[in-house]
Amino acid sequence: MSKLKSLFKLPVCEDPSVMEQQKRLYPAVFIEQTSAMLLGLVNVAVTGTISSAALAGVGQVNTFNNVITYFFSNYAMGGNVMVAQNVGAKNPTGVKKSAAQSLLLGIIISLIMTVILFVGKTAILYGLYGDVEADVMAYSIEYFSIALLATPFWFIYYQCVGVFRSAGDTKMPMRVSMLMNCVNIVLSVFLVIVMDMGPAGAGWSMLIAVATAAGVGLFKIFNPKSVVCIRGEFKLRLEKAIVSKTLSVGIPAGIENLMFNGGKVILQVFLSSMGTTVISAYSVCNSIISVTQLPIISYSALVVTMVGQAAGTASKDRTRFVANHMMRTGRWMGCVSMIWKVLLAYPIAFCFSRDMSVVHTAVTMFLIETVFMPFWSDSFMLPNVFRATRDVKVTLITGSTTMWSVRVFGAWVLGVKLGMQGYGVMLAMCIDWLVRCAVYTPRFRGDKWLRLVGAEQPAKAK
Repeated sequence: MSKLKSLFKLPVCEDPSVMEQQKRLYPAVFIEQTSAMLLGLVNVAVTGTISSAALAGVGQVNTFNNVITYFFSNYAMGGNVMVAQNVGAKNPTGVKKSAAQSLLLGIIISLIMTVILFVGKTAILYGLYGDVEADVMAYSIEYFSIALLATPFWFIYYQCVGVFRSAGDTKMPMRVSMLMNCVNIVLSVFLVIVMDMGPAGAGWSMLIAVATAAGVGLFKIFNPKSVVCIRGEFKLRLEKAIVSKTLSVGIPAGIENLMFNGGKVILQVFLSSMGTTVISAYSVCNSIISVTQLPIISYSALVVTMVGQAAGTASKDRTRFVANHMMRTGRWMGCVSMIWKVLLAYPIAFCFSRDMSVVHTAVTMFLIETVFMPFWSDSFMLPNVFRATRDVKVTLITGSTTMWSVRVFGAWVLGVKLGMQGYGVMLAMCIDWLVRCAVYTPRFRGDKWLRLVGAEQPAKAK
């Protein structure tokens, strides 16, 4: 009985300050991540009330959209790491400059990418999903044409909330995410269900919601009363010294995520030939995963802040100490999450579809993923630990390589050639986790990931 109780006991850190920081930051991050996650799930849920074809059309577009949004989320991490390290080094000028330069460069890149993608949107969808039914493709084009316009706003949102979170202010990101989510829910119900606008209504509701969040984020980051204010530091001129350090983390992280989510698009291509039921089930399965992994994903989001600030103190011992505690907690959460995942699978699936064949297929796919949850933290939290210390090459090489050689190739073999369909795609994903763990865990036990800690301390403002 005592061993069973210890299983559910949260790991305790010997340093009370780490526990206090974790306790103070986590609730707001959890609410923020919940609100942001619900943005996509609401669109999936409301389009599921239209038809399975609409659900499939929006689902496969969301897979491609994730490539774009997660690229900018990870690119923004470069600026956020520099903010966290400057906070740890007690360098307020460095905090403001890092935030301002990353925001400027990201806006430029996101605007260029939006124009390119919008011009080629139809060719992209037919090139990727040309085998789907005609009604599914029609819904995809309708939704994608609107959702693409949100690209610059996604970047601004991720950059602004990331800066505040890295500086230790988690309430501002929480409030902005809640506002974004409330706007999306109200507009989705009104435009899709009341006004009967279909996927276009879901697209417009998402665009307006993200634009609102981006606007509030910009207002806050230019507000002198905020924890981080870049007014006076934001100039239409890039500074090479700051940009190079920001890009040293942001670009590898962005490319890694681009390769990672690009692989997911190829998986969606495999699924597009497996029929509407499998496509819809895969979308529902990913929605269940998003809901049930919220606690551990929210905790993982703290890694950049806490480990980054520890790295800013220039102490390798302190950085390792904080990272070790966070990894112990992450592994514990991964194991315990298996319980609530099994209990919540069917109730959550019914929120997204009433088609029993879709629900049963989605839950079965989801249970395959649940079995491998003990390996999730080493596969996804450790890369954030490395990025927080600007050790980015290993995550770029490993994440990109295993995505294509294990997950994509494995999905082709198991899902397409061996006929396991969606189940094979999900199993290949889990095998990818195991391979990533086999690479990241030994590196974490060594010292190479700490080599830049204390090597380049920014000069403090006089």
